[in-house]
Amino acid sequence: MNTLNPRLLLSSALALVLLALASTAPAVEGLDSRYVTLEPIVVNMQDAERARYIQATIQLEGASEEDARAIREHVPAIRDRLIRVLGGRPPEAVRGGENREHLRDEALQEIRGMLQELTGDPRITALYFSDFIRQ
Repeated sequence: MNTLNPRLLLSSALALVLLALASTAPAVEGLDSRYVTLEPIVVNMQDAERARYIQATIQLEGASEEDARAIREHVPAIRDRLIRVLGGRPPEAVRGGENREHLRDEALQEIRGMLQELTGDPRITALYFSDFIRQ
């Protein structure tokens, strides 16, 4: 009789919980703020041995409230770009503060470039990880 790997079951259960939380979490920000809080983003990491995930909650800071409004108009495109930037990385590429800082800088530059193309202005002055979970 085949037995299921308990670690795989636990990882799968945790991934389902994270996905459920990510799909129901509301954005938390006021419309009169320079900050835009995105719903949590969950992406797969590259690992041939088991399913691994990153869950990140990200805040974007605009230079002004007007910039924050423009950022909010492009949240679907921003989330898509962040999924591409964060996803598919090997676990060691996101381990440690220096690697996360590099990832944050890369994500910020990608989004600023995209907003420059869409709006004529990069709009974002900073990107913050308020939660960053590797599983």
